[in-house]
Amino acid sequence: MEIPEHEKLAKVKDKSQAIGEFLTWLTHDRGCEICEYLDDEDPEHLVFMPVRDGIQELLADYFGIDLDLLEMEKQALLEEQQRCRQEDLN
Repeated sequence: MEIPEHEKLAKVKDKSQAIGEFLTWLTHDRGCEICEYLDDEDPEHLVFMPVRDGIQELLADYFGIDLDLLEMEKQALLEEQQRCRQEDLN
């Protein structure tokens, strides 16, 4: 069974873990928020809005991992595992 999103995730696990821990520290311990600049075409009026994505979504986007495909692969793996267990019982 091919699981490309899981393979991508495995390759970046250490980096992703370190970045995730830093972002958690930054947001929870330091009280910082990750924001994005909204350009309203008025240089005198800067608008920053908190990014609504959570840390998992930000990391997935950064590393090019599709969370929906990752979940589909996970479900397929679980179904395969259940199928194998049923075969072993029969």
